[in-house]
Amino acid sequence: AVHPRDKLDVQKIVSLCDEKKVPIYVFGGGSSCNMGFRPQKEGITLVLNTHMNKVLAVNELNHTCRVQAGCMGPQLEDALNKAPERFQTTHRFTNGHFPQSFEISSVGGWVLTLGSGQASTYYGEPYNLVLAMEMVTPVGIINTSDYVTTATGPRVADMLKGSEGVFGVLTELTIKIFRYMPENRKYFSYIFPNFEKAVSASREICQGQFGLPAVFRISDAFETENAFQMYPQLQIIEWVLDKVLGMKPGKRCLCMGTVEGEEGFTKLVQKKIARIAKKHGAFSTGAGPSKIWEKDRYTSFLIGEAISDYDIIMDTVETPVKWDNLHHIHDAVLKYAHSVPGTTCFGHMSHFYPYGTNLYFIFGVKGSVEDYVKYRTALVDAMVKAGGTPSHHHGVGRLMHQWIEGFLGKNEMDVLRTLKKHFDPNNIMNPGAQLGLDVPEHLKR
Repeated sequence: AVHPRDKLDVQKIVSLCDEKKVPIYVFGGGSSCNMGFRPQKEGITLVLNTHMNKVLAVNELNHTCRVQAGCMGPQLEDALNKAPERFQTTHRFTNGHFPQSFEISSVGGWVLTLGSGQASTYYGEPYNLVLAMEMVTPVGIINTSDYVTTATGPRVADMLKGSEGVFGVLTELTIKIFRYMPENRKYFSYIFPNFEKAVSASREICQGQFGLPAVFRISDAFETENAFQMYPQLQIIEWVLDKVLGMKPGKRCLCMGTVEGEEGFTKLVQKKIARIAKKHGAFSTGAGPSKIWEKDRYTSFLIGEAISDYDIIMDTVETPVKWDNLHHIHDAVLKYAHSVPGTTCFGHMSHFYPYGTNLYFIFGVKGSVEDYVKYRTALVDAMVKAGGTPSHHHGVGRLMHQWIEGFLGKNEMDVLRTLKKHFDPNNIMNPGAQLGLDVPEHLKR
């Protein structure tokens, strides 16, 4: 492993490795669970979070921030929250991006894997949060403009986002920032009679044009019952849900969320959400469930490590969906998932927009690694055949390479191959099936 001190070090390393044809793999936070940064050939690993981890500047007038790619989530957020002390600003700020991997992932990794955070409905995804990027490639430095918009042709920065290290080393970014006003945060949660009503309410909320919640999350019936087992409700609540409201176990669905922003805005959005939820037959369970979920948000993934002691392997797959194919994809995936003995699978939606949302499936397999791989492969097959996309925690890595060309099509893949050949003619940047490029024969289906 090599720990560059600055972008000049990165330039020298990339230039030397290109000359000697030595593969380079970049390590940001190391939170990838799709083998995105795992070396496939002998070479070097560039570790960016050791030295290249600084918040360089906060521009209060423009509401932007310059940050090095190796900066970890907590480092960035702490600097923005303390901007008056650190950068002599008037206001405190936030980046608004909080993935489950927040504590163990880097800013550069968020952008290069097209991540989404739990508050992306309001703040946006890293793809939208990035204004400019500096990347060191084998053929030179790409330093894109930080103008919010300009009619100067296709934007190279958009071609670099989601590239997962195959074009070069991302060294610096200019990102959007937002006023930090946690005192105005509103929490809400509801129980809906069934998944259909929960989905209909969420679509109406997102298309209402009165503002969007920050965190917005709806569990399907299977995940809801799992949540009720992990966090048992008071008997009186269970009695009201079942006997009074007729919300039966196995049907009811949990909705949780928050609203952030200016005080008047948060009150308005919370009021509108409550009105729509009631219209669709929801029962309010107050702020409690959302606060409990928030408290455990960054540690719940450790459950997967704990249950591995019992020979159970947990994993996830994810796909964006449109409102008109959401139920079809959800039903198709669960039809396969629940047909295999010794497995479990449930899902939720956690990133909402006026034009669609996402389906996130959490599954567990009791058995061997081979059983797990077989199940996961068939699960993704079912998801893609139903109209979904091959995605794993919002990245492709090496786990999803076999579906990429089938989803994108040959012409789009040829564009990626052409860009790869331009930026990295000697194929030293993250070689070995990343994004479905240069797939070795033994990995091809």
